[in-house]
Amino acid sequence: MHIKTGLVDAHLYCLKKEVLDFLVDNKSISSIRGELVPYLVRKQFSKTINCPNIKDDADDRNLKTKDGSTNQELLISSRDEPLLQLAQERSCWNDHRGDMSAAYHGGKLRCYVHIMDEGLCYRVNTLAAYIDTNRLMGSDSIIGAMCHVAEKTSIKRSTIGNSTIVKEKVKVTNSIIMHGVTIEEGCNIQGSVICSNAVIGRGADLKHCLVGNGQRIEPEAERTNEVIVGTDQLMEI
Repeated sequence: MHIKTGLVDAHLYCLKKEVLDFLVDNKSISSIRGELVPYLVRKQFSKTINCPNIKDDADDRNLKTKDGSTNQELLISSRDEPLLQLAQERSCWNDHRGDMSAAYHGGKLRCYVHIMDEGLCYRVNTLAAYIDTNRLMGSDSIIGAMCHVAEKTSIKRSTIGNSTIVKEKVKVTNSIIMHGVTIEEGCNIQGSVICSNAVIGRGADLKHCLVGNGQRIEPEAERTNEVIVGTDQLMEI
């Protein structure tokens, strides 16, 4: 077994339906990375529970613990046996030596990780990283379908979504403009993310801002380092 400390979690997880059902039933688990994944890793090394009341199709059941509390036990179905078999064949790890038994002694709960050796993988967890990653994906700027960009407009190192209207004398730099946005005449937008269906009023100046879905920025407004969303909506980016 080789242990590595230089890997970065990409936060992309493929979970079986039984794991999702288990997560729904256990409301106390609030983090996939911090709680669910460590639980699954510990669980795969534990012995399989042999109980005649537990079916192989992973029906949900409550198991009583020693202290009398009730926890939902995670049971993995055998319906995807060919896929599990393929995963075991490609895994070089075995939990026992010195006998002819199959790997894992019949346990069906396994955690696997894919290590990306080639290609590009960016971790986008901040506004700055989101903008930089979108800029790196293209040589300069990307203009979506059905956009209307007027004359005397400057767009540099930015991404413009579909059906967006950019009127005259607008400057957009290092920004992400999503679908259906309207940018009125004379606006200056730098290092910002403008979500879908937003309207930027004439002559507005936005620097390093996050504008929520459907928001309207008043004409001649000057905003810097602001998050502009409605009080009853979540940010959609």
